[in-house]
Amino acid sequence: MESPDEVKLLLIRPSPFAMSCALALREKGVQFQEVEENLRNKSELLLRSNPVYKQVPVLLHNGKAVSQSLVICEYIEEAWPTPPLLPDSPYHKALARFWADYINKKFIETGLKLMRKFGEEHETARKEIVEQFVTLDRAMSAEGPFFLGEKMSLADVALVSLLPWMTSFEVLGDLKFPDSQECGRMHRWLATMRANSNAVASILDSDSLLEDTTNLRRRISENLPHGK
Repeated sequence: MESPDEVKLLLIRPSPFAMSCALALREKGVQFQEVEENLRNKSELLLRSNPVYKQVPVLLHNGKAVSQSLVICEYIEEAWPTPPLLPDSPYHKALARFWADYINKKFIETGLKLMRKFGEEHETARKEIVEQFVTLDRAMSAEGPFFLGEKMSLADVALVSLLPWMTSFEVLGDLKFPDSQECGRMHRWLATMRANSNAVASILDSDSLLEDTTNLRRRISENLPHGK
């Protein structure tokens, strides 16, 4: 009898990128262990598993390490093909990958600037994230309920962290995202994902996340040079 896979996910709970990996594993029905890291005191396991970036998330599959969230999700898709997170057609596969990349590199990174940046950079991020929210709404399937249509895809997995992070983005940015009248597809998507048990199990609750992000922003502010 073949022994079961040993799967571990090194993470910190607030990480939007770790949330995506956790959701991908749960959607595939993979049993895995979450190993929480302390980035102020990184473990030997993390440093050995990701010696280049020394960051989470890291997937360990039978002792072999894979890092960078979208790379991890693509690995999960190949290692556990069903149910698929990429559509059948080459075009829709490309769409899922394009929007997952946009979400990671543009939308989430802009949101994180609301926590990390001050002054002009913070003000720019406040404007850009609302514009990007609208861009994502316009890109979503008109029929839904998921990003590209009837089934969850890599794009949904990449965006799942918006569920808890939306409150933090609004509070830290002193902004309000467009409502369901202006961005109906996005709000339908949010409702769909909030009703998905795998998505809920993969995220941190909004209140805990807001406390974490507010405290981190305060610490960053305290360490800024005087007058910044």
